[in-house]
This record gives sequence, C-alpha cells and structure tokens, in this order.
Amino acid sequence: MAMPMVRKLTAVVLTASVLLLASCTGGGESKAPTAMKESPEAAAIVWPGDEWEVSTPEGEGMDADRLEDVATYCQAHGCRAILVVRHGRIAWERYWGGWDKNSTDNSWSMAKSITSALVGIAIAEGKIESVDQSAAEFIPEWRGTDKEQITLRDLLSMRSGLLWDEDYEKPSDVITMIASDDDVGYAVSRPLYRKPGSDWYYSSGDTEIVSHILQAATGMEAREYAEQRLFGPIGMKSVDWAIDKAGQTMAYCCAHTTARNFARFGYLFLRNGRWDNTQVVPEQWVRESTQPSQWQIPAWAGVSGNSDDGSRPSWGRPGYGYYWWLPNFPDAPEDMYMAMGIETKRIYVIPSLDLVAVRLGEGDRDWNDDEFIKPIVEAVTGGQ
Repeated sequence: MAMPMVRKLTAVVLTASVLLLASCTGGGESKAPTAMKESPEAAAIVWPGDEWEVSTPEGEGMDADRLEDVATYCQAHGCRAILVVRHGRIAWERYWGGWDKNSTDNSWSMAKSITSALVGIAIAEGKIESVDQSAAEFIPEWRGTDKEQITLRDLLSMRSGLLWDEDYEKPSDVITMIASDDDVGYAVSRPLYRKPGSDWYYSSGDTEIVSHILQAATGMEAREYAEQRLFGPIGMKSVDWAIDKAGQTMAYCCAHTTARNFARFGYLFLRNGRWDNTQVVPEQWVRESTQPSQWQIPAWAGVSGNSDDGSRPSWGRPGYGYYWWLPNFPDAPEDMYMAMGIETKRIYVIPSLDLVAVRLGEGDRDWNDDEFIKPIVEAVTGGQ
C-alpha cells in the first residue's frame, strides 16, 4: 500500500475511540451450547481451494431465520461485510454499502494475531529458540541493559514492562509511533517501567518489537515471511500489509484484505493450524497462543482485579493469550476466542461449533459482541 494512503487511514483511526472490550462485561458463568445433530457428511472437513465453497445455512445445520437477526443488528451498527463459515463452507454472507466479496478492509489490530502465528512458525523452523528466549538476542541495543530480562513470551502476552500509553484520543505512545519514520526504533527505545512478566497493559509497541524479532530471526520482513509461510499456503491472496517509512512491517496493525481472506486465517486456527495436508502453524502453538497468558482486567474495561489461579473467571471479563482475545461472553461457548481490532474489526473462532465469523466495516461505539454472536450461536444450537 502506498504510504500516503496508510497515513490517511492512520489519521482516520486516531479520531476514533478504542472499541476493545466494553461489550465483554456482565453475565454469569457460561456453558458451551449443545450443537444440533448433523449428518457425517456435514461434519466432514472441507479445505477451501482458490474459492470458498458456498453453501446455505440449512446445508450446514444452521437456522436461516435466526441469522436474519444478525443482519438486522448489523444494519444498525455499521457492518459492511459479515461472513459465517461452518464445516469449511460459507454458510452465510452479507454485504452492505456497495461492498462485495472483493472489497477490502483494514485489519487494524487483528494483524497482531497474524503476527503471533508467524512466531509459532518461526519457532517450528528453528529460527527462534522458544518464547522464553531473551528478546535482547535479537535487539543488540538491549544487551547489557535492564531490558535484557524481557523475553519473547513477555512481548507476546503484553507484559514487557516497557513504558507505554495506548490511547487514541490524545497524544500517546501509539500515536507517536504511528507518526514516526521508524516504528521499531520508537518501540525499542521505550524505558522499562514495570518488571517484565508482571503487569499487563495493552501495547502495540510490544507487537512492533516482535516484528523486528521476526525480521532478525528469519532474514525477512514479517510481511514477506507471512507471504511465504502463511498467506501463500492457505490461499490468502492479495494481502496488503503496510510498512513504515523505514520499510518495516507494521505488525501491530494494517493488513488490508477481504472478509473471505480473514475467514481463511480464522479457519486455519479452527483446524489447529493445519491446511489440507500441510501443518502451516504448529498445533501446539495454536493451543498455546489461544490459552490465557493471564486473566487480566484492563483498566479501560471499567473493572479491576485478576483471577488468582489463572482459571477462567465466572464473570464476563476478558483474558488474553498471545495476541488473541479470550472473552467470556454470556451467550457464547467457553472455547470461543477472537482476533480484534479497533473500528470494530473481528474474527470469531468457535471450535465447539466448527464455526468462524468475520465482521468488517465502520467502527461502531455501540457495538456489542455478545449481541452479535448470540443469534449466530443460536442458529446452530436452536437456542439451547
């Protein structure tokens, strides 16, 4: 993508509020709904080729009428593209505002989940030793400093301890980084503020440092590595991942592509990192990155406190893996996880229902993830 366009899009998002997890609060302990019985044929694994196989809700064991409630909600909340994949087929797809299957959107922070997958691939290839490797092995200026204790695990779980302010409504670190000529240089220069591995706070800077680690470990920019090791193998064509003025991948944001392509990425994780006969992302990495690195209650979620033993809390408050969100919505199965970006960008993965959903379009301050996902779940479970 041309840099003027990247900067134009960046300017737009800097006027928006952070729409992360306000909808995750409330509700009691959730139980995974029971899916309707289906034929063995419907449950067979399907691998999309150059094009997705398009089915119907009924063909994939879903209630089409209940999905119309999704459309109604979306029309009132800025959606431009909604895609529901079940059993490897597109069961339901809607577009608004002149969009179609070829329309692209900015991932914003959903790109962080893609970056996490690249780390898992690099570890499997031996390019990175483990998540417990010191980041200073890839960042010479950190060697012999207090930052030498920061591990890759700390960066992936956003517990690096580096001073960071992720605020989109006033001057902050994330705004300064986006406007800088050297995103990596700005992120690695932040002083140590907390003990690494202790406090959690959201930091796009941590992810941009991981982008640099990927480049140092593989000899390729993250976007090039993704094209060869991730996008190519799963058929994600024409992904335009932005770079800064120094030519570095903006791994914390800004991968532009279609709803169908974002669904491919979600489907890869639904299938435990496998795509047809190829293990693209290690299965162990899929499990590890979508489990809680901690149960954390972000300050901007309006609540405080953590689960003492690391278990899933009974209230609807968020956990965080390696750049994947682990919400506890009242009306969704407990195993749901999601990639999420500001401007209401979403990939929802629900293994127990064999389902992936994607939401793209305009940002919406009143978006409620649970209200969106509930009718999709009930289209499968019949409201059970």
